[in-house]
Amino acid sequence: MLGKLLKHEIKAMGRIMLPLYAVMIFAACLFAFNIRMNMSGMAKFIAEKFAILTGILFGAAVLVVGVVMIVMVIQRFYKNLLGTEGYLMFTLPARTHELILSKALSAFLWMFIGVVSGVIAGFAMVAITSNVPEFLRQVREIWKQISPAYSLTPVIWLCVMMIAGVMESLVKVYAAIAVGHQFHSHRLAGSVLAYFGFGLIELLLSFVSNKLHLFPDGFIRSASTAGFLSVQDMQIETLVTLIQIAIYGFLCWYLLDHRLNLE
Repeated sequence: MLGKLLKHEIKAMGRIMLPLYAVMIFAACLFAFNIRMNMSGMAKFIAEKFAILTGILFGAAVLVVGVVMIVMVIQRFYKNLLGTEGYLMFTLPARTHELILSKALSAFLWMFIGVVSGVIAGFAMVAITSNVPEFLRQVREIWKQISPAYSLTPVIWLCVMMIAGVMESLVKVYAAIAVGHQFHSHRLAGSVLAYFGFGLIELLLSFVSNKLHLFPDGFIRSASTAGFLSVQDMQIETLVTLIQIAIYGFLCWYLLDHRLNLE
């Protein structure tokens, strides 16, 4: 059942996010083309004006993509599970954790596609405004210089840590919405307060753990002064994040499974 839920959720978000990603890439290409016209000196005055307009369009497209993604993450969970659609969703032959997981996985997928779309937009701008072979040659030279100092293991752990971080953020939002929905009125305010309350609790626990030296000194030092994390640091950070995912996930599941209030 999870597969069917996920398929439906991906399509529902894709109807909105996919066109927005396409507009963002198109705006990036249009902006880069106008910069290229400006650089070549063709109709300089007109090119400058269009470059400004297309630059604003590209910036607006990036902003809209970010805002709509946040709204979609919240709306798809709240409206689909805790709104009027919840009466239908909770009659499906699906477990509560499958409903939650389908929302989180779909949101993560479209966030990942958004990152890929941003990379495509960036490369498109470079390809239009500069000499691509020369750019690729410079990238290869830089990689040759930095690659001996790094192995594949830190890169893998960095990706794992980032994935866990995104999932933790999603489940945290879902848990805050579920907590806020326990109020009979002012549920939106309750959700916001719950989210910031979670943040304060995390801050307090982090402060206590530092005072009690629950983490190695290297973790605090590398994160604050060295500017990067070692593999051990990333493993600890990932473990902490997975614990947070488990706590927020359990809280969200418990409230939806045992204390569901659709009135």
